[in-house]
Amino acid sequence: MVLPLYWKQYAASVTEWWNSVKTAHSVWRLTRLYTGLLLSVVAILLVVLYQLSIGQMNRQQQLQMANIIAQQTLLAEQLSHEQFIEQFELQAQSSRQYILSYQIKQKIIGRLSAPPTTLSQCPSLSRFPIWLDQFDEIRLVSGCSQPLASGTLIVAVDDESLYELKGQFISASAIALLLAVLLGVITGLVFSMRVLKRINNFNQVALRVESGQLSARVAVSKQNDEYDHMALHINTMLNQLQHSFETISGITDAIAHDLRTPLSHLRQQIESEILSKQQLNHPSEQLQSMLDKLDEILFTFSAMLELTRLQQQKESNSQHFKTVNLQQIIVDAVDLIEPLAEEKQQLVSIGSAEPLSIKGDATLLFRAIYNLLENASKYAGDNAQISVQLTPRGFTVSDNGPGICDVEKEKVFQRLYRIEKSRQIVGFGLGLTLVKAIIQLHNGKIELLDNKPGLIVNVEFIKPKKTATDESTNANTTDA
Repeated sequence: MVLPLYWKQYAASVTEWWNSVKTAHSVWRLTRLYTGLLLSVVAILLVVLYQLSIGQMNRQQQLQMANIIAQQTLLAEQLSHEQFIEQFELQAQSSRQYILSYQIKQKIIGRLSAPPTTLSQCPSLSRFPIWLDQFDEIRLVSGCSQPLASGTLIVAVDDESLYELKGQFISASAIALLLAVLLGVITGLVFSMRVLKRINNFNQVALRVESGQLSARVAVSKQNDEYDHMALHINTMLNQLQHSFETISGITDAIAHDLRTPLSHLRQQIESEILSKQQLNHPSEQLQSMLDKLDEILFTFSAMLELTRLQQQKESNSQHFKTVNLQQIIVDAVDLIEPLAEEKQQLVSIGSAEPLSIKGDATLLFRAIYNLLENASKYAGDNAQISVQLTPRGFTVSDNGPGICDVEKEKVFQRLYRIEKSRQIVGFGLGLTLVKAIIQLHNGKIELLDNKPGLIVNVEFIKPKKTATDESTNANTTDA
Protein backbone atom coordinates (compact mmCIF):
# COMPACT_ATOMS: atom_id res chain seq x y z
CA MET A 1 0.00 0.00 0.00
CA VAL A 2 1.37 3.41 -0.99
CA LEU A 3 1.02 5.93 1.81
CA PRO A 4 0.23 9.58 1.00
CA LEU A 5 3.21 11.92 0.85
CA TYR A 6 2.22 13.90 3.94
CA TRP A 7 2.04 10.69 6.01
CA LYS A 8 5.53 9.76 4.87
CA GLN A 9 6.81 13.21 5.80
CA TYR A 10 5.03 13.04 9.16
CA ALA A 11 6.45 9.59 9.91
CA ALA A 12 9.93 10.77 8.91
CA SER A 13 9.67 13.85 11.15
CA VAL A 14 8.43 11.76 14.10
CA THR A 15 11.25 9.25 13.60
CA GLU A 16 13.82 12.05 13.44
CA TRP A 17 12.36 13.65 16.58
CA TRP A 18 12.36 10.31 18.45
CA ASN A 19 16.00 9.64 17.52
CA SER A 20 16.95 13.09 18.80
CA VAL A 21 14.85 12.75 21.97
CA LYS A 22 16.47 9.39 22.83
CA THR A 23 19.80 11.17 23.24
CA ALA A 24 18.44 14.25 24.95
CA HIS A 25 18.93 13.24 28.58
CA SER A 26 18.06 16.72 29.90
CA VAL A 27 14.65 16.54 28.20
CA TRP A 28 13.92 13.19 29.85
CA ARG A 29 15.04 14.58 33.19
CA LEU A 30 12.66 17.52 32.79
CA THR A 31 9.86 15.18 31.74
CA ARG A 32 10.44 12.94 34.77
CA LEU A 33 10.62 15.98 37.04
CA TYR A 34 7.39 17.39 35.64
CA THR A 35 5.66 14.01 35.92
CA GLY A 36 6.94 13.57 39.48
CA LEU A 37 5.67 17.01 40.51
CA LEU A 38 2.29 16.32 38.90
CA LEU A 39 2.06 12.96 40.67
CA SER A 40 2.96 14.58 43.99
CA VAL A 41 0.27 17.24 43.58
CA VAL A 42 -2.36 14.66 42.60
CA ALA A 43 -1.35 12.36 45.47
CA ILE A 44 -1.58 15.21 48.00
CA LEU A 45 -5.01 16.18 46.67
CA LEU A 46 -6.19 12.56 46.93
CA VAL A 47 -4.92 12.27 50.51
CA VAL A 48 -6.67 15.52 51.47
CA LEU A 49 -9.86 14.38 49.75
CA TYR A 50 -9.70 11.02 51.55
CA GLN A 51 -9.23 12.65 54.92
CA LEU A 52 -12.08 15.09 54.33
CA SER A 53 -14.51 12.38 53.21
CA ILE A 54 -13.87 8.76 54.14
CA GLY A 55 -11.38 9.62 56.86
CA GLN A 56 -13.87 11.98 58.49
CA MET A 57 -16.63 9.36 58.33
CA ASN A 58 -14.30 6.79 59.89
CA ARG A 59 -13.30 9.15 62.68
CA GLN A 60 -16.94 9.98 63.46
CA GLN A 61 -17.75 6.30 63.59
CA GLN A 62 -14.90 5.59 65.99
CA LEU A 63 -15.89 8.57 68.13
CA GLN A 64 -19.49 7.36 68.43
CA MET A 65 -18.28 3.87 69.37
CA ALA A 66 -16.03 5.39 72.02
CA ASN A 67 -18.99 7.40 73.39
CA ILE A 68 -21.15 4.26 73.55
CA ILE A 69 -18.43 2.36 75.41
CA ALA A 70 -17.90 5.23 77.84
CA GLN A 71 -21.64 5.57 78.42
CA GLN A 72 -22.15 1.86 79.11
CA THR A 73 -19.08 1.74 81.35
CA LEU A 74 -20.45 4.62 83.41
CA LEU A 75 -23.94 3.06 83.64
CA ALA A 76 -22.45 -0.29 84.72
CA GLU A 77 -20.77 1.48 87.61
CA GLN A 78 -23.81 3.56 88.67
CA LEU A 79 -26.69 1.11 88.20
CA SER A 80 -27.39 -2.22 89.77
CA HIS A 81 -26.86 -5.32 87.70
CA GLU A 82 -30.60 -5.77 86.98
CA GLN A 83 -31.09 -2.09 86.07
CA PHE A 84 -28.04 -2.13 83.77
CA ILE A 85 -29.25 -5.26 81.96
CA GLU A 86 -32.72 -3.75 81.55
CA GLN A 87 -31.52 -0.48 80.02
CA PHE A 88 -28.91 -2.32 77.89
CA GLU A 89 -31.56 -4.57 76.33
CA LEU A 90 -33.66 -1.52 75.44
CA GLN A 91 -30.68 0.33 73.91
CA ALA A 92 -29.44 -2.75 72.04
CA GLN A 93 -32.85 -3.24 70.41
CA SER A 94 -33.28 0.44 69.53
CA SER A 95 -29.80 0.93 68.00
CA ARG A 96 -29.83 0.31 64.24
CA GLN A 97 -26.37 1.47 63.21
CA TYR A 98 -24.44 -0.07 66.09
CA ILE A 99 -24.64 -3.67 67.26
CA LEU A 100 -24.56 -3.97 71.05
CA SER A 101 -24.21 -7.18 73.04
CA TYR A 102 -23.35 -8.00 76.63
CA GLN A 103 -21.80 -11.31 77.57
CA ILE A 104 -22.22 -12.70 81.09
CA LYS A 105 -20.28 -15.93 81.34
CA GLN A 106 -21.93 -18.17 78.70
CA LYS A 107 -25.03 -16.01 78.34
CA ILE A 108 -25.16 -13.20 75.75
CA ILE A 109 -27.65 -10.33 75.71
CA GLY A 110 -28.29 -8.14 72.65
CA ARG A 111 -28.30 -8.59 68.90
CA LEU A 112 -25.55 -11.19 68.71
CA SER A 113 -26.63 -14.80 69.04
CA ALA A 114 -23.06 -15.92 69.81
CA PRO A 115 -19.88 -14.07 70.65
CA PRO A 116 -17.08 -13.92 68.03
CA THR A 117 -14.27 -16.40 68.51
CA THR A 118 -11.56 -13.73 68.21
CA LEU A 119 -12.24 -10.15 69.12
CA SER A 120 -9.87 -7.28 69.88
CA GLN A 121 -10.15 -5.22 73.00
CA CYS A 122 -11.26 -1.62 72.49
CA PRO A 123 -10.20 0.69 70.96
CA SER A 124 -8.68 -1.79 68.46
CA LEU A 125 -11.23 -3.16 66.00
CA SER A 126 -11.66 -6.63 64.51
CA ARG A 127 -13.78 -7.65 61.54
CA PHE A 128 -16.08 -10.64 61.87
CA PRO A 129 -19.21 -11.91 60.07
CA ILE A 130 -22.73 -11.80 61.52
CA TRP A 131 -26.27 -12.35 60.28
CA LEU A 132 -28.31 -9.16 59.98
CA ASP A 133 -32.08 -9.52 59.74
CA GLN A 134 -32.67 -6.15 58.05
CA PHE A 135 -30.38 -7.16 55.16
CA ASP A 136 -31.29 -10.85 55.35
CA GLU A 137 -27.66 -11.77 54.72
CA ILE A 138 -24.32 -12.28 56.37
CA ARG A 139 -22.37 -9.04 56.68
CA LEU A 140 -18.86 -8.20 57.85
CA VAL A 141 -18.83 -5.81 60.77
CA SER A 142 -16.08 -4.16 62.81
CA GLY A 143 -16.17 -4.37 66.57
CA CYS A 144 -14.31 -4.70 69.85
CA SER A 145 -14.86 -5.88 73.42
CA GLN A 146 -14.69 -3.92 76.65
CA PRO A 147 -14.59 -5.69 80.07
CA LEU A 148 -17.14 -4.33 82.60
CA ALA A 149 -17.86 -5.10 86.24
CA SER A 150 -20.06 -8.16 85.66
CA GLY A 151 -19.45 -9.05 82.02
CA THR A 152 -18.01 -8.07 78.69
CA LEU A 153 -19.46 -5.34 76.47
CA ILE A 154 -19.32 -6.04 72.70
CA VAL A 155 -19.78 -3.07 70.35
CA ALA A 156 -19.79 -3.46 66.55
CA VAL A 157 -20.77 -1.37 63.55
CA ASP A 158 -21.86 -2.35 60.06
CA ASP A 159 -19.17 -0.56 58.02
CA GLU A 160 -19.22 -2.75 54.90
CA SER A 161 -20.53 0.14 52.83
CA LEU A 162 -17.67 2.27 54.16
CA TYR A 163 -15.18 -0.42 53.14
CA GLU A 164 -16.75 -0.57 49.68
CA LEU A 165 -16.42 3.19 49.47
CA LYS A 166 -12.76 2.90 50.46
CA GLY A 167 -12.18 0.32 47.72
CA GLN A 168 -13.87 2.52 45.14
CA PHE A 169 -11.80 5.48 46.28
CA ILE A 170 -8.57 3.44 46.01
CA SER A 171 -9.50 2.29 42.50
CA ALA A 172 -10.38 5.82 41.47
CA SER A 173 -7.13 7.09 43.00
CA ALA A 174 -5.11 4.50 41.08
CA ILE A 175 -6.81 5.54 37.84
CA ALA A 176 -6.21 9.21 38.67
CA LEU A 177 -2.51 8.56 39.34
CA LEU A 178 -2.21 6.57 36.11
CA LEU A 179 -3.86 9.38 34.18
CA ALA A 180 -1.53 11.83 35.89
CA VAL A 181 1.47 9.78 34.75
CA LEU A 182 0.15 9.61 31.19
CA LEU A 183 -0.68 13.30 31.20
CA GLY A 184 2.73 14.15 32.63
CA VAL A 185 4.62 12.03 30.11
CA ILE A 186 2.56 13.21 27.13
CA THR A 187 2.73 16.84 28.19
CA GLY A 188 6.45 16.53 28.90
CA LEU A 189 7.14 14.92 25.53
CA VAL A 190 5.04 17.49 23.67
CA PHE A 191 6.88 20.23 25.51
CA SER A 192 10.19 18.53 24.76
CA MET A 193 9.24 18.26 21.09
CA ARG A 194 8.78 22.02 20.89
CA VAL A 195 11.87 22.82 22.92
CA LEU A 196 14.00 20.21 21.19
CA LYS A 197 12.95 21.51 17.79
CA ARG A 198 14.26 24.96 18.71
CA ILE A 199 17.45 23.50 20.20
CA ASN A 200 18.01 21.33 17.12
CA ASN A 201 17.72 24.47 15.03
CA PHE A 202 20.62 25.97 16.98
CA ASN A 203 22.61 22.74 16.68
CA GLN A 204 22.07 22.45 12.93
CA VAL A 205 23.21 26.02 12.38
CA ALA A 206 26.25 25.44 14.59
CA LEU A 207 27.16 22.32 12.57
CA ARG A 208 26.78 24.22 9.30
CA VAL A 209 28.96 27.05 10.55
CA GLU A 210 31.49 24.51 11.80
CA SER A 211 31.60 22.95 8.34
CA GLY A 212 32.34 26.34 6.77
CA GLN A 213 28.88 27.68 5.87
CA LEU A 214 29.25 31.06 7.52
CA SER A 215 26.03 32.31 5.91
CA ALA A 216 23.91 29.93 8.03
CA ARG A 217 21.58 31.69 10.45
CA VAL A 218 19.21 30.64 13.23
CA ALA A 219 15.53 30.98 12.33
CA VAL A 220 13.67 33.55 14.44
CA SER A 221 9.98 32.95 15.16
CA LYS A 222 7.26 35.47 15.93
CA GLN A 223 6.95 34.33 19.54
CA ASN A 224 9.63 36.78 20.68
CA ASP A 225 10.62 34.50 23.55
CA GLU A 226 14.02 33.85 25.10
CA TYR A 227 14.97 31.48 22.27
CA ASP A 228 14.30 34.22 19.73
CA HIS A 229 16.39 36.67 21.76
CA MET A 230 19.24 34.17 21.84
CA ALA A 231 18.82 33.52 18.11
CA LEU A 232 19.08 37.25 17.39
CA HIS A 233 22.27 37.51 19.45
CA ILE A 234 23.76 34.46 17.72
CA ASN A 235 22.83 35.80 14.28
CA THR A 236 24.41 39.14 15.12
CA MET A 237 27.56 37.35 16.23
CA LEU A 238 27.58 35.27 13.03
CA ASN A 239 27.10 38.41 10.93
CA GLN A 240 30.15 39.98 12.55
CA LEU A 241 32.12 36.74 12.19
CA GLN A 242 31.21 36.40 8.51
CA HIS A 243 32.00 40.06 7.86
CA SER A 244 35.39 39.72 9.55
CA PHE A 245 36.17 36.50 7.68
CA GLU A 246 35.11 37.95 4.33
CA THR A 247 37.13 41.09 5.00
CA ILE A 248 40.27 39.12 5.83
CA SER A 249 39.74 36.70 2.95
CA GLY A 250 38.96 39.56 0.61
CA ILE A 251 42.11 41.42 1.52
CA THR A 252 44.19 38.25 1.21
CA ASP A 253 42.63 37.32 -2.12
CA ALA A 254 42.92 40.87 -3.43
CA ILE A 255 46.60 40.92 -2.56
CA ALA A 256 47.10 37.50 -4.14
CA HIS A 257 45.15 38.46 -7.26
CA ASP A 258 46.77 41.86 -7.69
CA LEU A 259 50.28 40.55 -7.15
CA ARG A 260 49.88 37.51 -9.36
CA THR A 261 49.68 39.56 -12.57
CA PRO A 262 52.91 41.58 -12.09
CA LEU A 263 54.67 38.51 -10.75
CA SER A 264 53.60 36.56 -13.82
CA HIS A 265 55.04 39.32 -16.00
CA LEU A 266 58.22 39.23 -13.96
CA ARG A 267 58.41 35.47 -14.44
CA GLN A 268 58.15 35.88 -18.19
CA GLN A 269 60.96 38.43 -18.15
CA ILE A 270 63.19 36.12 -16.09
CA GLU A 271 62.46 33.22 -18.44
CA SER A 272 63.39 35.42 -21.40
CA GLU A 273 66.58 36.48 -19.68
CA ILE A 274 67.46 32.83 -18.94
CA LEU A 275 66.94 31.90 -22.59
CA SER A 276 69.11 34.82 -23.71
CA LYS A 277 71.92 33.83 -21.39
CA GLN A 278 71.66 30.18 -22.46
CA GLN A 279 72.03 31.23 -26.08
CA LEU A 280 75.17 33.22 -25.19
CA ASN A 281 76.46 30.36 -23.01
CA HIS A 282 76.40 32.62 -19.95
CA PRO A 283 75.67 31.13 -16.51
CA SER A 284 72.00 31.46 -15.43
CA GLU A 285 71.92 29.57 -12.11
CA GLN A 286 71.03 32.68 -10.12
CA LEU A 287 68.19 33.55 -12.47
CA GLN A 288 66.92 29.95 -12.31
CA SER A 289 66.91 30.12 -8.52
CA MET A 290 64.93 33.37 -8.72
CA LEU A 291 62.49 31.69 -11.10
CA ASP A 292 61.99 28.75 -8.73
CA LYS A 293 61.28 31.08 -5.81
CA LEU A 294 58.88 33.06 -7.97
CA ASP A 295 57.05 29.86 -8.92
CA GLU A 296 56.60 29.06 -5.24
CA ILE A 297 55.06 32.48 -4.63
CA LEU A 298 52.75 32.15 -7.64
CA PHE A 299 51.74 28.65 -6.51
CA THR A 300 50.88 29.98 -3.05
CA PHE A 301 48.75 32.78 -4.50
CA SER A 302 46.97 30.36 -6.84
CA ALA A 303 46.29 27.97 -3.96
CA MET A 304 44.84 30.78 -1.82
CA LEU A 305 42.53 31.88 -4.63
CA GLU A 306 41.47 28.29 -5.25
CA LEU A 307 40.76 27.84 -1.53
CA THR A 308 38.45 30.86 -1.60
CA ARG A 309 36.68 29.44 -4.67
CA LEU A 310 36.13 26.11 -2.91
CA GLN A 311 34.71 27.84 0.17
CA GLN A 312 32.35 29.86 -2.02
CA GLN A 313 31.20 26.64 -3.67
CA LYS A 314 30.44 25.26 -0.20
CA GLU A 315 28.29 28.28 0.47
CA SER A 316 26.32 27.79 -2.76
CA ASN A 317 25.89 24.02 -2.23
CA SER A 318 27.17 22.89 -5.62
CA GLN A 319 24.67 20.84 -7.60
CA HIS A 320 27.02 19.62 -10.34
CA PHE A 321 28.21 16.54 -8.44
CA LYS A 322 27.95 13.12 -10.05
CA THR A 323 28.25 9.60 -8.68
CA VAL A 324 31.95 8.70 -8.56
CA ASN A 325 33.77 5.50 -7.66
CA LEU A 326 35.96 6.39 -4.71
CA GLN A 327 37.93 3.16 -4.96
CA GLN A 328 39.00 3.94 -8.54
CA ILE A 329 40.06 7.45 -7.55
CA ILE A 330 42.22 5.98 -4.77
CA VAL A 331 43.83 3.54 -7.22
CA ASP A 332 44.64 6.39 -9.64
CA ALA A 333 46.11 8.53 -6.84
CA VAL A 334 48.27 5.64 -5.60
CA ASP A 335 49.52 4.98 -9.14
CA LEU A 336 50.60 8.61 -9.42
CA ILE A 337 52.35 8.74 -6.02
CA GLU A 338 54.20 5.41 -6.37
CA PRO A 339 57.22 6.79 -8.34
CA LEU A 340 57.77 9.44 -5.67
CA ALA A 341 57.43 6.81 -2.92
CA GLU A 342 59.86 4.45 -4.62
CA GLU A 343 62.57 7.11 -4.51
CA LYS A 344 62.29 7.00 -0.69
CA GLN A 345 61.91 3.20 -0.55
CA GLN A 346 58.35 3.64 0.74
CA LEU A 347 55.61 1.03 0.40
CA VAL A 348 52.15 2.29 -0.60
CA SER A 349 49.32 -0.24 -0.27
CA ILE A 350 45.54 -0.26 -0.72
CA GLY A 351 43.46 -2.21 1.78
CA SER A 352 40.73 -4.50 0.52
CA ALA A 353 37.18 -3.28 1.10
CA GLU A 354 33.76 -3.05 -0.50
CA PRO A 355 33.53 -0.46 -3.31
CA LEU A 356 32.18 2.93 -2.22
CA SER A 357 30.41 5.45 -4.44
CA ILE A 358 29.53 8.99 -3.44
CA LYS A 359 28.18 12.15 -5.04
CA GLY A 360 31.06 14.47 -5.82
CA ASP A 361 33.63 15.98 -8.14
CA ALA A 362 36.11 13.30 -9.21
CA THR A 363 38.87 15.83 -9.98
CA LEU A 364 38.65 17.50 -6.58
CA LEU A 365 38.46 14.19 -4.74
CA PHE A 366 41.49 12.93 -6.64
CA ARG A 367 43.39 16.06 -5.65
CA ALA A 368 42.44 15.67 -1.98
CA ILE A 369 43.51 12.00 -1.85
CA TYR A 370 46.72 12.70 -3.75
CA ASN A 371 47.57 15.60 -1.40
CA LEU A 372 47.12 13.30 1.60
CA LEU A 373 49.34 10.64 0.02
CA GLU A 374 51.92 13.27 -0.91
CA ASN A 375 51.93 14.62 2.66
CA ALA A 376 52.35 11.09 4.05
CA SER A 377 55.24 10.41 1.67
CA LYS A 378 56.85 13.76 2.39
CA TYR A 379 56.74 13.66 6.19
CA ALA A 380 56.72 9.93 7.06
CA GLY A 381 60.38 9.54 6.11
CA ASP A 382 62.34 6.92 4.18
CA ASN A 383 61.28 3.26 4.28
CA ALA A 384 57.85 4.26 5.61
CA GLN A 385 54.70 2.24 5.04
CA ILE A 386 51.68 4.13 3.71
CA SER A 387 48.23 2.55 3.52
CA VAL A 388 44.92 3.69 2.02
CA GLN A 389 41.82 1.91 3.33
CA LEU A 390 38.21 2.33 2.23
CA THR A 391 35.68 2.44 5.09
CA PRO A 392 31.86 2.14 5.00
CA ARG A 393 31.59 5.94 5.11
CA GLY A 394 34.86 7.16 3.59
CA PHE A 395 38.55 6.28 3.66
CA THR A 396 41.71 6.52 5.76
CA VAL A 397 45.31 7.33 4.88
CA SER A 398 47.79 6.03 7.47
CA ASP A 399 51.56 5.91 7.83
CA ASN A 400 54.13 4.82 10.43
CA GLY A 401 56.09 8.06 10.46
CA PRO A 402 56.67 10.48 13.37
CA GLY A 403 53.04 11.65 13.39
CA ILE A 404 51.66 14.92 14.74
CA CYS A 405 51.18 15.89 18.39
CA ASP A 406 47.63 16.51 19.62
CA VAL A 407 48.18 20.26 20.01
CA GLU A 408 48.98 20.64 16.30
CA LYS A 409 46.22 18.43 14.87
CA GLU A 410 43.69 21.23 14.45
CA LYS A 411 46.20 23.95 13.63
CA VAL A 412 47.56 22.17 10.54
CA PHE A 413 44.25 22.85 8.76
CA GLN A 414 44.75 26.61 9.06
CA ARG A 415 45.93 28.69 6.11
CA LEU A 416 49.73 28.91 5.73
CA TYR A 417 50.30 27.10 9.04
CA ARG A 418 53.34 24.83 9.21
CA ILE A 419 54.69 22.74 12.07
CA GLU A 420 58.02 24.06 13.27
CA LYS A 421 59.89 20.77 12.79
CA SER A 422 58.73 20.51 9.16
CA ARG A 423 59.81 23.94 7.99
CA GLN A 424 63.02 22.55 6.50
CA ILE A 425 60.87 20.52 4.08
CA VAL A 426 59.57 22.34 1.02
CA GLY A 427 55.92 23.27 1.45
CA PHE A 428 53.43 26.12 1.58
CA GLY A 429 51.09 25.29 4.49
CA LEU A 430 48.03 25.09 2.23
CA GLY A 431 47.82 21.38 1.36
CA LEU A 432 45.69 20.20 4.30
CA THR A 433 43.67 23.42 4.16
CA LEU A 434 42.71 22.64 0.57
CA VAL A 435 42.00 19.01 1.47
CA LYS A 436 39.66 20.04 4.28
CA ALA A 437 37.86 22.51 1.99
CA ILE A 438 37.35 19.77 -0.62
CA ILE A 439 36.10 17.28 1.98
CA GLN A 440 33.70 19.85 3.45
CA LEU A 441 32.50 20.70 -0.06
CA HIS A 442 31.47 17.03 -0.32
CA ASN A 443 29.58 17.16 3.01
CA GLY A 444 32.33 15.30 4.84
CA LYS A 445 34.63 15.69 7.80
CA ILE A 446 38.33 15.01 8.31
CA GLU A 447 40.20 14.25 11.52
CA LEU A 448 43.74 13.27 12.46
CA LEU A 449 44.28 10.25 14.73
CA ASP A 450 47.29 8.55 16.28
CA ASN A 451 48.62 5.44 14.53
CA LYS A 452 51.18 4.68 17.28
CA PRO A 453 53.53 5.29 15.59
CA GLY A 454 52.48 7.52 12.76
CA LEU A 455 49.34 9.31 11.70
CA ILE A 456 45.89 8.27 10.50
CA VAL A 457 43.86 10.70 8.41
CA ASN A 458 40.22 9.65 8.73
CA VAL A 459 37.74 11.03 6.19
CA GLU A 460 34.00 10.38 6.50
CA PHE A 461 31.28 11.55 4.14
CA ILE A 462 27.91 12.27 5.71
CA LYS A 463 24.98 11.04 3.67
CA PRO A 464 22.75 14.05 2.93
CA LYS A 465 19.21 13.91 4.25
CA LYS A 466 16.37 13.76 1.76
CA THR A 467 14.50 17.01 1.46
CA ALA A 468 10.77 17.42 1.00
CA THR A 469 11.40 18.08 -2.71
CA ASP A 470 13.24 14.77 -3.03
CA GLU A 471 10.42 12.94 -1.24
CA SER A 472 7.89 14.56 -3.58
CA THR A 473 9.91 13.55 -6.63
CA ASN A 474 10.21 9.97 -5.37
CA ALA A 475 6.50 9.82 -4.63
CA ASN A 476 5.61 11.09 -8.09
CA THR A 477 7.96 8.54 -9.64
CA THR A 478 6.36 5.74 -7.59
CA ASP A 479 2.84 6.84 -8.50
CA ALA A 480 3.76 6.97 -12.16
